[in-house]
Amino acid sequence: MFKGIDVSAHQRRIDWAKVKNSGVQFAILRLGIGSDIASQDDAYFEANVQGCESVGLPWGAYLYSYALNLEDAKSEVQHALRLLNGKRPEYPVFFDMEDADGYKSKHGMQSNQGLVDICKTFLLGIEEAGYYASLYASLSWLNNQLNSSELDRFDKWVAQWNTSCSYKKPYGIWQYTDSGKVDGISGNVDMNIAYTDYPEVIKNSGLNGFTAGASTGSSSTTPESGQGTRTYTIKKGDTLWDISKKYLGSGTRYPEIMSLNALKSTTIYPGQILRIPN
Repeated sequence: MFKGIDVSAHQRRIDWAKVKNSGVQFAILRLGIGSDIASQDDAYFEANVQGCESVGLPWGAYLYSYALNLEDAKSEVQHALRLLNGKRPEYPVFFDMEDADGYKSKHGMQSNQGLVDICKTFLLGIEEAGYYASLYASLSWLNNQLNSSELDRFDKWVAQWNTSCSYKKPYGIWQYTDSGKVDGISGNVDMNIAYTDYPEVIKNSGLNGFTAGASTGSSSTTPESGQGTRTYTIKKGDTLWDISKKYLGSGTRYPEIMSLNALKSTTIYPGQILRIPN
């Protein structure tokens, strides 16, 4: 498990050296809000990226969505990609789907299926650009508005401010409070626990601008063919999520298959042969 925080312009100037020395192991930084308009960039995103990288703290990024339709969602993809251009986050790019300020309710809240389609549009757009995409939402939204099998293949970051996380589907990060205290940050900050070694997965999979196998960790060594692996021939309708669930016990472990086969995207084809870890 890894201890992390997520921050935005609300935290203003951050002393990242103090943050890292306090035991924080990763940070998720807000890119901005809504469509691709420069005025909607987070005013502290660039400074926070520089701060994290100056002290060697792995970071990921999230975009707070105001999308009311698919065209809005496509613009939000471009917003994220513009700000990520030339950067290599070691944690995922997250789509923040919520309605904390009531914007969606006031301007025409989509149906549940419409919200799911907006999420898919953003997440697939980020994936197609070569990034590891993940979905952030509260436990309530994940269990109600976004409770669709169409989103099961995507990694989740669950917000549940509690002593434990009760989400029943797989997830990689749990945001457990919005009132944490960390040296180097004035006021409260969101606190998180990551259960996935994202830098290892992302680097080995060649995502987020990294070359496949870039990780130097002990688990980055790819097994030789036939050594600790099996082969599987892809059939029509297969997904990496389904294959991972069948052979590895959990769909959320599909990045291990991507890493082993040096896949740079989740697109697979019938007849393609994959190596699967035993």
